[in-house]
Amino acid sequence: MSGLPTTYATTTLRDGVVSLGTRRFPHGELGPDTVVIKPDHLGICRADAKEIHGSRDVMADRGPLFGHELVGTIAFAGDRTGFRPGELVTLNPNITPTRTTGFAEYVLVHGTGKQLDQAVVRVPEPHIRDTPWMPEPFACIVHALDKLLDLTGLPALGKRVGIIGAGCAGLMFAMYARHLGAPVAVFNRGEPRRAFARQQGILADHEIHPLTDAEAAAHRGGYDIVIVAPTIATTELLETAAGLAADGAVLFVYGGTRAGDTFPTGAADLDTIRRRERIESVTHQGKRLELSGAYGCFREDYEKGFRLHAEHPQDFPLEKLTSRRITLEEFPHRVMDIAAGRADFPGKVLIDVTARHSRPHS
Repeated sequence: MSGLPTTYATTTLRDGVVSLGTRRFPHGELGPDTVVIKPDHLGICRADAKEIHGSRDVMADRGPLFGHELVGTIAFAGDRTGFRPGELVTLNPNITPTRTTGFAEYVLVHGTGKQLDQAVVRVPEPHIRDTPWMPEPFACIVHALDKLLDLTGLPALGKRVGIIGAGCAGLMFAMYARHLGAPVAVFNRGEPRRAFARQQGILADHEIHPLTDAEAAAHRGGYDIVIVAPTIATTELLETAAGLAADGAVLFVYGGTRAGDTFPTGAADLDTIRRRERIESVTHQGKRLELSGAYGCFREDYEKGFRLHAEHPQDFPLEKLTSRRITLEEFPHRVMDIAAGRADFPGKVLIDVTARHSRPHS
């Protein structure tokens, strides 16, 4: 049907094991409310690794996120979807749980017209295939920082911003915060991520620091906003973030929480605050703090992200986040290594679905 194959390559995640195999293409599932995307590039996200070893809560309203960062073209579009074959798109996984994994040669997304309008987002940058970057995490960062401004009532950022974590999320937070006029300082435990941020020209030397420097930074007055952006928001990291915060500061948590997580321990329901995008006053070690967070994003956040990248390329060098490019055949081994802690690549690992052999480091 419509030039689609009889079989295609796709991955499965079962009992903590990722495998790549061939399955029959489900032509019988193609209907008026279905979009099929043929990915060009896929990104490995920390949520993928966490789902492998079961350390991430899967939300019923959006399903598993395993394989959600992608850019590709529409190979099939049902009559009620509002899309047409050949359009360059990306995926917003926060809308409909009725979809197949993105770690495949084809991705099926089902939903109402309203859902698909949010879930399948047109990409206005045709050259993204040549210098790829993943729109989904950036849209989430745009949404999160804009939500922070909304919750705090700040007209502009213009504040001292400290960031815990120099993964892709932390580096994108730094880009956007600087664009909004804030001086930034990013703290990360491991040297490889710090070195990557410097070598790629994403952060200057004075903007990236070892996590052990956090105490000294706190003694110098701390930060008005502290963003917590690690893979897992452990109690230790939250304590460090609170130490970095000035009295009256905002402690903003992005990702890394699970149901039942609280902060301070046994006090505010941190996971609910983050997922429901609230702000709540807490007291910790004599400091008054505003605890807040954000979760997910919308089509409008993708569109704003594309505008920011197109109009301010020097502020948002998102292509520089890529540290490694691999093939779909290499993916199961690589992601299993990442999930097990045997490998920890700085920056973004991209899968070139059309490639036969892995490419060298960018």
